[in-house]
Amino acid sequence: MYSATASSFDEWSAIAETGFVPLRVQPPGGRPAAFRGELVGRGLDARLDVSRITADPCRMTRSGSLDDAPDTLFLSIQAGGSVRVSQAGRVARAVAGEAVLYRSRDRLSLVCEQPTTCLTLQVTAERAELDGTAVAAALARTIPASTPALRVLAATLATLEQTADGLGPVPAARMSSAVLQMLDALLGSLDGAETLPTGPVALAATMQRFVLDHLTDPGLSVDAVARRFGVSGRYVTRVFADAGRPPPATFLREERLRRAVRLLDGEHRPTVAAVAARCGFADTTTFTRAFRRRFGVTPGAWGRPGPSDRQVGSPRP
Repeated sequence: MYSATASSFDEWSAIAETGFVPLRVQPPGGRPAAFRGELVGRGLDARLDVSRITADPCRMTRSGSLDDAPDTLFLSIQAGGSVRVSQAGRVARAVAGEAVLYRSRDRLSLVCEQPTTCLTLQVTAERAELDGTAVAAALARTIPASTPALRVLAATLATLEQTADGLGPVPAARMSSAVLQMLDALLGSLDGAETLPTGPVALAATMQRFVLDHLTDPGLSVDAVARRFGVSGRYVTRVFADAGRPPPATFLREERLRRAVRLLDGEHRPTVAAVAARCGFADTTTFTRAFRRRFGVTPGAWGRPGPSDRQVGSPRP
């Protein structure tokens, strides 16, 4: 096992250059900010490593010559937060449960939009014997959390993270081969660009399902939905309108508030702060303001006996 921590962007750049990819790390949006990052990794053999990486919001860009490091593939499986990857002329955003593939020898930009945790599989490309066509097609593509081969691989890597230190050289090499076969199966199951449904109703339903699956992400917005589907925010709004649905921002806000009401009506009522976090609101103040505007009472007063109790419009069941 090896580990490294950083308390500044410069320290994180140095860690990336020696054990990851030569990267220039900067504050998001160029704004000075405090930073902390940690990398804990385990190598199985010369072909692959498994690392858990946590980092505060930052922007990382490939620095130096594109030939100054081995050709290495990275499959980043998000455990929390989100990452936006730009490479090979494409941009992909992955949130919790999703994954994205990138490589060291191509121009690269990584943006952690919020505090982020990911489990990263690091593979030496020359030794992995992966299908080059499948690798090229998968670069900077969001791999959905529902992908069966990804779920199998993610579960295996999570177990290896806890047990790899106890493996001898021969079992470790065999496990490395098994992981590479799983990765090859995952890449082979993808067809490159995601095929979106045709027709506004089906496409709007797909976008709405994405929103519902990621309501707890405070970074979820109309622009985030647009990035996920490779379109503009204006196009997302038009799709919703053509399908006879409410505007996407309205849909997102209403679904978050619906979830909040269900939590507040539950047998074990959480705190207002906990409800805000579990419904994807950035903070309690924003949640309380939106809740009061929608229902006429604060979340803390919801359900209490009084003249306004349940006299305001409730979310549809």
